[in-house]
Amino acid sequence: LPARDDAPRVPAEQLVLGTLDPKAPAESAYHLRVGLMQRGAGVRSIELAYHDAELTDRRRKREPLTLVNVNEDQLDLVGAPPLGLTLVPQDKENPIEPVALGERLWTVVPDDAGRLVRPVAADTQRNLLEGEQVVFRAEVPSLKAAVVKTISLRKGRDALDVDLRIESSIPQSLVLRVQGPYGVPVEGEWYTSTFREVFFGKLGGGGTTEVETRAAGEIMDRERKGDPIRATTLPLKYAGVENQYFAVFLQPDPVPTGVADRIDDKTVAMIVEPAEPTHKSEVSVYLETRPIALAADRPAELGFHFFAGPKSATVLEAYGAEDLATYRKGWQFPLIGPVATWIARNAIGPLLDQIHKLTSAVAGVFGGSNGNYGIAIILLTFVVRSLMFPLSKKQAESAKRMQDLQPQLMALREKYKDDKEKIGQETFAMYRANGVNPLGGCVLVLIQMPIFLGLWQAVNNSVSLRNSSFLWIQNLAAPDQLFKFPVEVPWLGPYFNLLPLIVAGLMLVHTKLFAPPATTPEQEQSQKIMKYMLVVMAFMFYRVPAGLCLYFITSSLWSIGERMLLPKLTARKALVPVTVEPTPARRTSRNAEAPAASGWRDKLRDRLEQVM
Repeated sequence: LPARDDAPRVPAEQLVLGTLDPKAPAESAYHLRVGLMQRGAGVRSIELAYHDAELTDRRRKREPLTLVNVNEDQLDLVGAPPLGLTLVPQDKENPIEPVALGERLWTVVPDDAGRLVRPVAADTQRNLLEGEQVVFRAEVPSLKAAVVKTISLRKGRDALDVDLRIESSIPQSLVLRVQGPYGVPVEGEWYTSTFREVFFGKLGGGGTTEVETRAAGEIMDRERKGDPIRATTLPLKYAGVENQYFAVFLQPDPVPTGVADRIDDKTVAMIVEPAEPTHKSEVSVYLETRPIALAADRPAELGFHFFAGPKSATVLEAYGAEDLATYRKGWQFPLIGPVATWIARNAIGPLLDQIHKLTSAVAGVFGGSNGNYGIAIILLTFVVRSLMFPLSKKQAESAKRMQDLQPQLMALREKYKDDKEKIGQETFAMYRANGVNPLGGCVLVLIQMPIFLGLWQAVNNSVSLRNSSFLWIQNLAAPDQLFKFPVEVPWLGPYFNLLPLIVAGLMLVHTKLFAPPATTPEQEQSQKIMKYMLVVMAFMFYRVPAGLCLYFITSSLWSIGERMLLPKLTARKALVPVTVEPTPARRTSRNAEAPAASGWRDKLRDRLEQVM
């Protein structure tokens, strides 16, 4: 249906709440600038004061991030803007068609001074600062009812407060359908793994929150099958749309504490604007309430929050939605994943922020004003590797002794070449006699795995790293983008990224310097496969955030230096001799006493050992 012209039209520029002043203290200034629309009494746009728009083509220019931007085409497809309403009568004896108030122009109600945007005084009891609000009213003659919608924005908050009052001159029962957010941009379209996704935060047992996330492709598939994704069983705490770093959601106010005080009956995921490939489609949600009983002398009142801001635990905590700041991708390992999540939220994220504050303090000494997250990541790597030094030292010593044992192991294999069981027994006996644990490296990997995954999660969810620069890198939360290709390259994208190649190169150097020489055809084949895997890893790392590559580069350099320095710091233990003499024809290891260093890796290792 076309929008009805029952109400006097108001220019859009007169329906704006808040201002943008990124230099003002965040605790006492507006966080949002919100454009409202008369049609549907909904949200037209939301801009963030303290977050810039995504950098494109390495051009650094300060523009506020527009987190919600509803265009006319989307509005026509959905039929209602975000916060648009539909009234669904529940009279089964005299069925009445639902009334789509999102299609209508609402009347903007001025205050006594004639102001359309009303000032709102501070509320000291609820610790709320002053703000602004707009009051809309829509008459519904077919239902003998009227709806008053008040949309308020307070300073220091990242959400709108939405108050609804439904008046009726007759007793009746209505279901209220509230349109959720849409018009959310995609960040880092060529490298991100999170485009636009719908999430449902549901009240679980013991007051916990169960977060269900659904991608656009899955939502479209279910819609085509006539079985849309919905949340019905548990009370809804919030539901909305997210991209990689930001979220916009609708939340009942007050938030339900159990089944008795829930207002939602179901919340449904929907496709706003389909696209190909389907994971790039525009998505949204809508909420349907339980039946609301109305009487002539008893208007019904409902409240909602409409949050729009970063997926930061400190910001989301005020709305009980801090679980949205957790990395929630399904590829996580079943056991290591929860540990990594805990490490990301409670260790790596806070530690990175504290180190960044330290860099800010140091910059202040030299007349600067800002810290640097690139330096903070390097210092964080130093802290992590220092904490793991006792384990890595033990593993490095064991690996070095395994290298030294290679000539004797080759002699064992030569002597018992027809008896594999005997080779195994003698090999492990030699390991025990020399204090070598062949699985020692696995222990270090298992310990590092949750730390690595935690760092991966922290970097992929860190709004602080977004648009943070270091050296030639303009955005530590994105690939380093050294330069742009003339044309987009398949599998690589539009940019050449240098850091992933450095990561793979350092892994190759580390393997060449410290991997024991192959003593069997199987080991030789395994080492060849590892070389190919490094090439595969370079492709796997090609689109990861530059901050994560920076961690890997620093960690690899630390590891190489550690392996070179350890022989200088520890006393070399004599190997326990074996009774089998090595066969001269089989002494091909570089660890044998006779052969001199040959090949670039041996010369490089020897040179580094001399320097260290």
